[in-house]
Amino acid sequence: LWFFEGFTSYYDDLLLRRAGLIDDANYLKLLAKTITQVHKGSGRHKQSVAESSFEAWTKYYRQDENSPNAIVSYYTKGALVALLLDLRLRAESHGARSLDTLMQALWQRHGQTGIGVAEDGIFALAAELGGEALAGWLQELVEGTAELPLEQALRRVGLKLAWELASPAPGIGVRTVAEGEMLKIANVFDGGAAQAAGLSAGDVLVAIDGLKATAGSFDKLLARRLAGDSAKIHVFRRDELMRFEVELRAPLADTAKLAVDPDAGANAIALREAWLA
Repeated sequence: LWFFEGFTSYYDDLLLRRAGLIDDANYLKLLAKTITQVHKGSGRHKQSVAESSFEAWTKYYRQDENSPNAIVSYYTKGALVALLLDLRLRAESHGARSLDTLMQALWQRHGQTGIGVAEDGIFALAAELGGEALAGWLQELVEGTAELPLEQALRRVGLKLAWELASPAPGIGVRTVAEGEMLKIANVFDGGAAQAAGLSAGDVLVAIDGLKATAGSFDKLLARRLAGDSAKIHVFRRDELMRFEVELRAPLADTAKLAVDPDAGANAIALREAWLA
């Protein structure tokens, strides 16, 4: 699934650019969104994209309140693996080969013949096109949980990856959902202030520092405070009213932004233009 669904997801956006339906700037926004989606989930450190594929029916399609901390999407991370493979093939062959080359070979050998792809077929074909080192590197991306080397790869095509704040307001590390007039904690993220204080998914937020917490007021109430401040948060856990002292933390710079590097060399520019053409 990391290949058949993830690589398809990569082409979903790229083909919009190649067809001229969007420009470079809008394509980079779509790509940055995918990078952000993968980066925001700590599950990427615990589950490989190969494991995500294998466990799709027991974990990805049966998600619970802890899923963002435990799993990664084979769609989005698979798309980033495809990006990395595409850019490395282009750079190391000086534009002679790319992910398109691999896809065309797969079509000729398997699509046209009806012969299925072997379990290690993608790695074997990568070795044919770029050598054993490339195949081993690809296998590490697929089967490992290390951070993807996106900055280095994007520099090869004259792009800069920067990380920005989604909001300047301090946070507590939760995702909330409105259910009627109730504001409920849907997810408590690993390493966040809420987890440290003892808040749990399913808690219904009642008040922050004595003021009613609603879907419209929650972020505003937090924005009144500074990182390092403590907030008194009241919640209902089932039928019990509970009070927590939560230390607000500085927001994370976890939103990706892609931009053209004005200092990129001629080779990088040529690779980028061929990639997006």
